[in-house]
Amino acid sequence: MDGIVVHPERRGQGVGTALLDAVITLAREQGLERVRLEVVDTNPAARRLYERVGFVPVRTTRTPYLRRLFGFGASTEMALIVS
Repeated sequence: MDGIVVHPERRGQGVGTALLDAVITLAREQGLERVRLEVVDTNPAARRLYERVGFVPVRTTRTPYLRRLFGFGASTEMALIVS
């Protein structure tokens, strides 16, 4: 999964969970084994959402040289087995 975005005014209303549920359902329907995503270290709210849905961290890649350029210094790959 490449990413989801929820408008700030709609956060906390279940929109992110509904989007993830739709992605997971689609993955199952297509016979996929897992859904994978990455979350950056500056977005702890997204990581909490992913963990609440059942995603688990697989690995963290530290990229301190990107902090000045992109505003984050690490990303964590997370996965959810759907089969």
